[in-house]
Amino acid sequence: MNRALPPALGALATLVLHLSGALGPVELLTRDLLLRALPARTPAHVAVVLVDEEALRRLGPWPLGRGTLAVLVDRIVDAGARGVVVDILLPGAREGDDRLAGALGRGPSALAAGVDDTGAWLLPAPGLGAARPGHVSFDLDRDGVVRRFAATKEIGGRALPALPVAAARLWDPGWPVPVGATLRPGFRHRPVPAVGAAAVLDGAPGALRGRVVFLGINAAGVGDRFISPVSPGGSPDPGVVIEALSAEAVLSGDLLGQAPPLLTALLTFGLGLALGRWRRAWVALGLGLAPMALAAAALAWARLELAPLGILAGLLAAGALTALDRARQARRAMGAADARIAELERLQAGLARARLQDTEARRVVAHELKTPLTSMRGLAQLLAQFELSGPERERVARMVMNESSRLAQMVDALLDLERLALRPFETSAQPLDLSALVAGRVQILRGGSGRDVTADLEPGIRVLGDPALLERVLDNLTGNALKFSPGGALGLGLRRQGDWAVLEVRDQGPGIPPEERTRIFGRFARGQGGAPGLGLGLALVAEALAWHRGEVEADEAPGGGALFRARLPLMVDGRNL
Repeated sequence: MNRALPPALGALATLVLHLSGALGPVELLTRDLLLRALPARTPAHVAVVLVDEEALRRLGPWPLGRGTLAVLVDRIVDAGARGVVVDILLPGAREGDDRLAGALGRGPSALAAGVDDTGAWLLPAPGLGAARPGHVSFDLDRDGVVRRFAATKEIGGRALPALPVAAARLWDPGWPVPVGATLRPGFRHRPVPAVGAAAVLDGAPGALRGRVVFLGINAAGVGDRFISPVSPGGSPDPGVVIEALSAEAVLSGDLLGQAPPLLTALLTFGLGLALGRWRRAWVALGLGLAPMALAAAALAWARLELAPLGILAGLLAAGALTALDRARQARRAMGAADARIAELERLQAGLARARLQDTEARRVVAHELKTPLTSMRGLAQLLAQFELSGPERERVARMVMNESSRLAQMVDALLDLERLALRPFETSAQPLDLSALVAGRVQILRGGSGRDVTADLEPGIRVLGDPALLERVLDNLTGNALKFSPGGALGLGLRRQGDWAVLEVRDQGPGIPPEERTRIFGRFARGQGGAPGLGLGLALVAEALAWHRGEVEADEAPGGGALFRARLPLMVDGRNL
């Protein structure tokens, strides 16, 4: 398998998961975990004044009168606040609106706007002056966590910025409003400095100086509460705290963007390639943790939301495919190793057989050489120790000559076999017309044997070989046939068969038993119950044909008798097929 294929398929799996949103809820929880793990920074732009239980005991029951709110706003402005954001819905005209409008008019200010039961804007009372309205509608995810809000929202033809955006414009009037955008605060600047409303009434806390101050409710059972990714212990925070955290994120540039799906897929592909290259367990573990590390780094430095679980799922898919491919390669390698081992075992068995055959051949050679030597020694003793007549001495001398001649033939045959193994075929063989060579030997055979010899020879068959050696092959095959079929006819055939030249020699003798048809081509093997001869003729035939890249076999001839079939590669363009 191509090394890049598993990472590519893993990247495709990541892309599909990202686009389908299948891992969305889990990815959000993972992102929250990473956000909480990042080191927090101290907020520099906002603070919160909370109307808590103590303030209600001093100021009266909720809702507070607008004149009371005016006192709180005055004290906040007196504390040096850069702007005031009242996160309390104040619809309709009420007593004290003029006092509250005056307090808000002392500096930049913004008021909360909501949505009523009919879906229309619930705006601050017109008598509250020129304070900027900002909507307080958060976009909750499926798990009820506040992670985003609309920078602007339009209802009934009127668009309002979000309250955190309105607060940012109190700090910097030129801050551009991203119309229609969804803002995702990083919440890294926490906790927001918070002061109780009672403490504000008692003095002018310095924690408010130079900040945009949010005024909101925190008393038990009063006001709205939300969970943010950084809410301590997952407990809801007052809505005003979430608004202030969001405004700090806007002012400090701690707004998150979502990584494009293609970037996530490319990261999966790159990590998958690295995972496929390194096979050590600790490297694979490190690469497995890499998506979380990359997601944390992206949040910390690029303010970018990756999908680490999608990347991890893609890596697991790529790793599984890589593991399957490696397992398949391992099985293939094991199969090749098993085949190699089997081949080595066959070679070892062949060597063992060759050593056994060599040992047996040496024993047979010793035995075969011993026989004429023993005869010659006995005849020599007879000549040396006894007074023989002239005819007897001549007979014994002739016997010595016969035995020495037999011994010389045996030694010559053995030397021929040994020399044959040492001759290189490529430099010794030459192109020759096998048809003409066989036809010539047939003529000699007919003239010298006085036997009925038939020949069916296809003309023009050419091979690479040694003419003298092939003549000996033919002489040994025909001589063997003549020896075992005295008085019978002899048939020779030569034809093309595929890429082979096939030479056949048939006799009308008793034939060869099936169990002997392979053994007779061994050295010193004699068929037919130990027939006379050296037992080297057919061995020379087999080894000579093997030297020619051919082979020989014995079979039963049609109608009875033996059939020897020799095959030689045909020659085309000066080389064997």
